[in-house]
Amino acid sequence: MLRFYGLRILKDYLGHLILIGLPLVLISIMVSVNRGIEGAPSVEESALYIGIVYIIMFQGFGSAYTFEGIEHDFYKPFKNRLRATPVNPMKFVMANIFFSVVISFLQSIVLLAYVVIVFNAVIPNWAFVIVVLLMGVLFAQLLAALCIFAFKKASKAQAFITLYIIGAMVVAGFFFPLPESNITIFLSKYSTPLAWTHYAAYGFINTEYTQALVGVGLLGLAILIVAGVVYRLSKRVVL
Repeated sequence: MLRFYGLRILKDYLGHLILIGLPLVLISIMVSVNRGIEGAPSVEESALYIGIVYIIMFQGFGSAYTFEGIEHDFYKPFKNRLRATPVNPMKFVMANIFFSVVISFLQSIVLLAYVVIVFNAVIPNWAFVIVVLLMGVLFAQLLAALCIFAFKKASKAQAFITLYIIGAMVVAGFFFPLPESNITIFLSKYSTPLAWTHYAAYGFINTEYTQALVGVGLLGLAILIVAGVVYRLSKRVVL
């Protein structure tokens, strides 16, 4: 079973190309644009900030691995063959999520390595930053599982997650700076799990450990809640 799911997700060459190649291009373009802005941070600082923003964003788009896999297994004709096997169907759900997390996390590492190697970005407390990014991936894939169990169609799950990502990035001020106020500052830190991931990562980067722990705590709580809901919904599907 593990071999089957591993090979299935690795065969999505186009998906891997988009989720690695597109953010690499966008990061390079945005860093280049930022160089021409007077008073902008150094290239290294800009590249790190832009890189983490795009990593978090494409972790959300990478959630397609989970909802497309679960749709194939439980909402298409393949489900009849799957249920005929002596294996507990819950294991197929877990395998979908596990391999989706692994491949999406590796893609995040590739993007982070690109920022470090090409732009000489320095990442203080890099091990903790990587753990935060792993938590971001885990939440994204669990959210995808929740969406496919709720909507039962990958196209609807994709539409919801796309709207969620775009809305969350805008509200947090990642695409463009919002007028500074107490409300926008609050939203940039606490508005959504995407903001919590960014807040926690930069807490470790800036050695602001209280900030980091708050972000990690919020993200960890969200993961536990969504995982619990996914488990309840998946039991209805696999029975």
